[in-house]
Amino acid sequence: MFSQFRKFTPLLNRVVIKRLDAPKKSAGGILLPESAEKDLQVGEVVSAGPGTHDDYGNFQEIGVKAGQKVLLPAYGGQAFEFQDQKYTIYKDSEILAVLE
Repeated sequence: MFSQFRKFTPLLNRVVIKRLDAPKKSAGGILLPESAEKDLQVGEVVSAGPGTHDDYGNFQEIGVKAGQKVLLPAYGGQAFEFQDQKYTIYKDSEILAVLE
């Protein structure tokens, strides 16, 4: 569907996230079950919109930038595929934390 496009930019206060793959092994070398993969709620910011205006007309920039790792809610966002990669779009207010 999106094969004719090369890049995308989210609008307003939207953020495009690529969820990180869950580790297959623990630090001690134990193989983790597939059910553990679904519990990983961490992603990397791919692209962020410019921001939005609040109720008083003041411009509010988005608090995350491309490349940052973020903590995501268990549910929400709009999933889509672009060039055989899976992404999710969230509003910036839905992102729970920036991980450093």
